[in-house]
Amino acid sequence: MMDDKFANVLAARLYDYVETTRVNDIELYPDPPLAPLPTRLQRLLDTIPDCAKHQGLSLLELQAQLRGRKGGLPHIGEMGAAMRKLGWRRRRKWSDESAAFSSRWYPSERG
Repeated sequence: MMDDKFANVLAARLYDYVETTRVNDIELYPDPPLAPLPTRLQRLLDTIPDCAKHQGLSLLELQAQLRGRKGGLPHIGEMGAAMRKLGWRRRRKWSDESAAFSSRWYPSERG
């Protein structure tokens, strides 16, 4: 049987150990919440040179550079809606004999 003095000494040492190794003032969250898609998209667009913007941007290329919830990619339809919300316009190029359908996004022509 454990005597009371031994138990008290053991409890005191355990308490001291816990107090000296405690990590204070750290908030542990698994993942910070993501900013809304239009905000993240605008940050990405701000890093792209103007000359590249005026040549047109592919939504698939932009999608590959963004992270969605749980590490996936943002939905392409939501990205299109976010681009329109930011004032961008889509121009479609229909297929011909040498190329398939494609669409590019261009900044609004408002100055």
